[in-house]
Amino acid sequence: MPDFKSRLKRLRKENGLTQQEVGDKLGVSKVAVSGYENGIRSPETETLKKIASLFNVSIDYLVGYSNSPSRSDDKNSDDYYLISDIGLLQGKYKLIIEDEIVDQALLKETLDYIKAKRIMKKMR
Repeated sequence: MPDFKSRLKRLRKENGLTQQEVGDKLGVSKVAVSGYENGIRSPETETLKKIASLFNVSIDYLVGYSNSPSRSDDKNSDDYYLISDIGLLQGKYKLIIEDEIVDQALLKETLDYIKAKRIMKKMR
């Protein structure tokens, strides 16, 4: 399961931010952000809360206790989302499997396969 340092780095890059920009938003230095991403240091609790808020993810997701970035207060919710394939294909959402973004070509092929399987099932 991915750890805090890899998730922080991925979230920062996905949001097009530099370590300096993240540090400025969190009220810490660029060196501190670099330390978090390299596993040399850990953020204080208040900074961890700010990181979760900045990237709109849960603390559980940041530290690797959950694969769901959702900040849902419903602790009984399942670890999945209902999303449209249109949103995925337009780049509005990203599909991440084993900490890697699935590229658009594979995503389209997979969605087409699922649609074809459903059509075949209805024809039986």
